[in-house]
Amino acid sequence: MVGKTEVNIYIGTTSIYTCLGNKFETLAAMNRGRGGLSFNKQFSMFTGSLEVEMMETYTRFESLMIDQLIEVLSRTNIKLSDPSVQLIISTTKGNVELLEEDVDHPSERTFLYTSAELVAARFSASNPPIVISNACISGVSSFVVARELLLSGRFKHAVVVGCDVLSEFITSGFASFKSISEKPCRPYDAQRDGLSLGEACGAVVLTTDISRAVSPYIRLAGGAITNDANHISAPSRTGDGLFYAIRSAMAEAGLSADDIGFVNSHGTATRYNDEMESKALALSGLNTKPLNSLKGHIGHTLGASGVVETVLAVEQLRQGYIVGTYGFKESDLPHPLAISSGKQKITKACCVKTASGFGGCNAAIVLEGSDSAKLTTENHNILPQKVNVVAKYTLPQSDKAFADYIRVEFKQLGESNLKFYKMSDMSKALYIAVERLLAIEGFSEIEPTRRAIILANRSASIDSDIAHQQIVSQRLPEGPSPAVFVYTLANVSAGEMCIRHKIQGDNTFFIENRDSGLAEDYARLLIARDRADAVICGWCEYLKGEWNVDLKLLKKYTTDMEQLIGELKEHLIEELNLEEITPEDIDSEAPLFRDGLGLDSIDALEIILILEKYYGIKLSNSAEAKPIFYSVKTLAEYIMKNRK
Repeated sequence: MVGKTEVNIYIGTTSIYTCLGNKFETLAAMNRGRGGLSFNKQFSMFTGSLEVEMMETYTRFESLMIDQLIEVLSRTNIKLSDPSVQLIISTTKGNVELLEEDVDHPSERTFLYTSAELVAARFSASNPPIVISNACISGVSSFVVARELLLSGRFKHAVVVGCDVLSEFITSGFASFKSISEKPCRPYDAQRDGLSLGEACGAVVLTTDISRAVSPYIRLAGGAITNDANHISAPSRTGDGLFYAIRSAMAEAGLSADDIGFVNSHGTATRYNDEMESKALALSGLNTKPLNSLKGHIGHTLGASGVVETVLAVEQLRQGYIVGTYGFKESDLPHPLAISSGKQKITKACCVKTASGFGGCNAAIVLEGSDSAKLTTENHNILPQKVNVVAKYTLPQSDKAFADYIRVEFKQLGESNLKFYKMSDMSKALYIAVERLLAIEGFSEIEPTRRAIILANRSASIDSDIAHQQIVSQRLPEGPSPAVFVYTLANVSAGEMCIRHKIQGDNTFFIENRDSGLAEDYARLLIARDRADAVICGWCEYLKGEWNVDLKLLKKYTTDMEQLIGELKEHLIEELNLEEITPEDIDSEAPLFRDGLGLDSIDALEIILILEKYYGIKLSNSAEAKPIFYSVKTLAEYIMKNRK
């Protein structure tokens, strides 16, 4: 242990806007048992729609975010211009409706990060905004990421804003899955037949300074992101993925099932999702806890849902009872849950908030109230985990058209996985790059829940968005294709890799203007905080036949000298092309040059590259290298002392 910090993450000011009104109007309506879904003639379905007063030069999506940020920031002295404050934006599709104007030439405003920068600039933000696009878990994911950043000490405060608005792009896509209810949705009810979509926006200030928090105090006590590693569009039948997220979040909070007062679940009212959740909650020992879903009141608000529903969970903790699940009468779930259509009293001020989404992703956070004895002190051990870059791979560029190039690359793998040809082009590019990366060094020895994949790009999934919008614009009798629509979520490409390589840990997708190293920085933080043992991370961009996929595999450093020596021998054989030599042939203490292994000056240069590539060590001069390069053992000893 190199250090110990005492840090709490408190909920500061909050604000939401839903089809039921602002935070207080929404909660009051829910307390009265009133829903806000109504028939939307434009989309021919029941939705939770908003009236938005658009600000000059801003879209509906941007106007909503600015409005909610003004609301929370005006009630605190925290400012985005402060370098200690980080803005985090949660959304799935942003301004995607702008594709309707010119699908072949998307405007710059269609890119999620462009909107994020405009919003951040409105408040003179000191730090570049962080955009998280993780399908329907985006909002809860944002709290998990914010918590990790605050606990790392990089920032004192984080402002999380989640928003999504409806468009034909979105409604037609969900309709293609036959997942839309003909009536207002009924979460967990035996007669449920699908979800209802909504639009909303919410903002939350998170702070490590209790003087900036709101009394009665609620703290963000734990959080986790996982993957089912099962299917990109259907929930796991076992509930394991969501169970792992709940288990990890509660463990981090230091709480057991007995400590939990209620569960605010995802509860989409789709048959298989609701069943999966009942299994996950049973595995977690939470199936007897009071539970509600808010989507019968306001609809599924996509990237905003995790933020809006968390704000409402905080208010329910403070009032001491939870609102009913609107539309619920009786259940047919495989594991009975403590659901009620009316209010339920809670006796413990602790809540588990969950979310699940396309790409097999799951997330859970724990909110802990002021009656907890653990409120005043939360000890976090900052583990001395250094990170080993064990492999790097960049997908080569080619003069060939992408389709021709990637087909050749796939055939070279010698596989017969026909699912590959059904993937989006970005998924195909990522597929090949990950295969090549793991061929250098894999992670078969790593427990699946300790594997993670963290990616970033600029365009999100706009290439697939274009394909979907083109189908929508054609007005075909059969409607849009679900096989196309599912890839309009950037994180689904990561989900494909989770399925293929059994990655059941964190799978977060960031959107940024350029490759700033955010994905790798966050991957390193996960390892440093002991949230993962191995992470695939990097940049994954594909748009209109152009690609840029640059990946690394990071692993937790071993403190076992014998294991490190073994790694070094393998790197020497591979990088120096010592084809006739095995690791067993190399004496760890024998000289590497001349009379020993017989290496020369060219090989010395290669060893310098090995140190930089795999261990992050740069040698300043050749004279320094001579004693270090005497043997494998001396190399290993130097690495143990100097790796980064």
